[in-house]
Amino acid sequence: MTPPLNISTLAGSAFASIVSSSPPAVDSCTFSALDAKTVVQDSVMDKGQADLPSLPIPPLDQTLDRYLESIRPLTTDQEYNHQRAAVQTFRGESEPSEGADQTEEPIGRHLDRRLREHAQDCEKRGTSWLAEWWDDWAYFSHRDSSTFFVNYYFGFQDDPRMPTQTARAALLVSLALEFRQLIATRTLTPDMARNAPFCMNMYNYLFNYCRIAGSPADSAVGYPTATNNHICVVRNGRFYIFETLHLPGKPTSVLSPREIMIQLERIKKMADDDKSTSPSIGILSTGQRDQAAKDRLVLFEAHANNKAHMAKIETSIFVLCLDSSSPSTSEEFSRACWHGDGASRWFDKCFQLIVFANGRAGMNGEHSKMDATPTSRLCRYMIDEAQARALPDFRNLNAEDLYECASALDKPVALNFVRSPALEKAIEAAHVAFKKTVDEHEMVPTEYKGYGKGLIKSFKMSPDAYVQMALQLAYYRKHGELVATYESAATRKYRHGRTETARSCSNESKAFCEAMDDPEKSLKERAAACRAAVARHAQYTAWAVDGQAIDRHLLGLRLIRKPDEPVPELFANPVFARTCRWRLSTSQISDDCFMAYGWGEVVPDGYGCAYMVKESELYFCITSLKLGSKELGQFIVDALEDMRFTFEEVRKVEKAEAAQAAMVAAAAHALTQAEQSSELTQASYDNRQALAPSSVPLEGHLRENRFAVPAYALVARSPSPARPMLPAPRTSLFFQKHDPVLRTALARNAMAMAQERYWSGIDEIAFDDMPPGSPQIRIQKALPSQAAASSSEAQDVPEAGSTKAIGSRSRSASQASETGSVRTFMAILMGEDSVLSRLRSRRGQGPADKP
Repeated sequence: MTPPLNISTLAGSAFASIVSSSPPAVDSCTFSALDAKTVVQDSVMDKGQADLPSLPIPPLDQTLDRYLESIRPLTTDQEYNHQRAAVQTFRGESEPSEGADQTEEPIGRHLDRRLREHAQDCEKRGTSWLAEWWDDWAYFSHRDSSTFFVNYYFGFQDDPRMPTQTARAALLVSLALEFRQLIATRTLTPDMARNAPFCMNMYNYLFNYCRIAGSPADSAVGYPTATNNHICVVRNGRFYIFETLHLPGKPTSVLSPREIMIQLERIKKMADDDKSTSPSIGILSTGQRDQAAKDRLVLFEAHANNKAHMAKIETSIFVLCLDSSSPSTSEEFSRACWHGDGASRWFDKCFQLIVFANGRAGMNGEHSKMDATPTSRLCRYMIDEAQARALPDFRNLNAEDLYECASALDKPVALNFVRSPALEKAIEAAHVAFKKTVDEHEMVPTEYKGYGKGLIKSFKMSPDAYVQMALQLAYYRKHGELVATYESAATRKYRHGRTETARSCSNESKAFCEAMDDPEKSLKERAAACRAAVARHAQYTAWAVDGQAIDRHLLGLRLIRKPDEPVPELFANPVFARTCRWRLSTSQISDDCFMAYGWGEVVPDGYGCAYMVKESELYFCITSLKLGSKELGQFIVDALEDMRFTFEEVRKVEKAEAAQAAMVAAAAHALTQAEQSSELTQASYDNRQALAPSSVPLEGHLRENRFAVPAYALVARSPSPARPMLPAPRTSLFFQKHDPVLRTALARNAMAMAQERYWSGIDEIAFDDMPPGSPQIRIQKALPSQAAASSSEAQDVPEAGSTKAIGSRSRSASQASETGSVRTFMAILMGEDSVLSRLRSRRGQGPADKP
């Protein structure tokens, strides 16, 4: 086993270096560990952090009992009995073999005792007993591509203002820098659960952190925020960097959104005009990890500058991807956020903010040091705050002001990697492997708009557990069996807590799946089986959140064993490996600011199923190696429909029965009151008896000698009409759950029209120093990356004052035209000498004077 990582804790805003058996190829900044008891409690972010309890180790007998219960639906009787005997031997309940030492401690008790001693040592160092193993075991030692099998992605909701690519990117980058500053100053409010803070340790790795490919294991490097304030931007496979501060070391001198937009426009032009043969090194981060480690060395050996350029990428705050593609369908959008073209990414960076040519946006996150909760909060902050801020533009700037704004900024720096024959060969091989893996996968986003958590709550069940049972039923119907199912449960209520496994497959879920397909079962029996399965999963999830589930404890018992010690039969039995091999890997992030979410499967014969439970809809993204993701998605929809029908029909029956029982009780009560007041005479009794239908039997709960309640009194009331669906609570200023416009093809057209109006309607930027009698040159905003105009189009440019738009913003760069005005606009942004001379001439300055 690879030696465990030496994890240091963040001190202030400086990141620690996590060193594995293979040291990183770039110099990292290492900082001494900060004991949990010395955390500054005066800061907002660190409030309550020193008082967080340590991750517990459950009682051994409890773990083993729950383990046996969890594997029962996945094993035959013979397999279960064999594993139960192994469990008894593990905890010392079986009869000792002949010649065995009667005083020897059972292997399970011995390993558990050593694990608890290890936990005590870790607690003294202010960390978790699992933290020193988890990163290496779960991530760094795995050799599969992290692009497809580790990283995850979010797809953001569209901005109704239909911003341009650089406008939206600039605003999102500006807000990400604000969030980074909240962490650096420790003023970010901690995540809470019932007035108790969650562990905020993972936020320390949200910025300026990078994974490093190595062999036999990867490593992680964090860099101090005070000296690394540049952002890496990638477009068309070319990498660029620009500083985010006017004054190094002064966080308050951060660039404004408009200034960031200028830098991004410059980078777009530089990348689109770049005709060099610089290698697209981003594809090297997509391969199998041993191969990625070899390719990294090949890159460094190609030229000495390559190592320095790579250091700039790895030390950057994060990576911004300005894609030239415009994904429209759900699958295109999801795939673009998941893997894109492979070359315009660096998948080992802490996270990548992705903005597409049509203004859509998303994020791709590296998983080894962070789970999805910190990144989802960052994304929610960016999306929500963006709607309260004005989009950056140049509306109120004339040519001189725009030039002064642009000239105050250092131009972005291109990272020109140098080729070599070996590097070209490695890049070509990486492209082939990347395309092969992409083609092998099928990803099917499924949006189910039938109902959401609002209706599920009306059934009085946990929405998450309800959806988990729908997944169980769908898999059972498609494959005819149940498999080990993983759902992630956060353990951040404990110091340095990460996740625990909530096992969805149980005896109750198996009974539910069988009942739903059993024609002999009534609707009430099916509903009861579902409620039992949902309650069971909700209970198991609660155990997992409290650190009382089984998988992390069993992992600790396996890792604490020394290499020269025998492997206990409990772990050597193939049943153990099969029952923790997650052929159905699931997790949810439920937030209205996302419209896409997903990742890849964790085993070749399994599915990755990301889902979001919203108020009135459910979202699933199913990924697999062509096992039938689309079919599984349809089975999920069918399962949801069947479960809804079952509960709604049972509810109708229950309402009718309740109404009938209430009316019978009311009639009986009225008769009792009448008799007590002597208002009923024998004659009236005889008349009523004669009117009562003979087919109506006497009700058992009425006293003897009472007459039967007439049939007309037993007619149940019709069900009350359904309440009108309330509007969903908004988590942002404008994203409506029930607004279908944002997800239709019409919205895509509206976005194109809005962008065209934006670029054609911006206030004109004019030079007013033309010779008398000359028509003024008016500069209209247009797409900076437009292609050169034909001679016929150039002759059709209208004069100043004309109502005809000069240079509309084309959706396709290859079809757009570039007028002289557009070239002048870009010349201002790029700070060309010709523009500088004209501005100096107008201001009466000499050639040597500074503007």
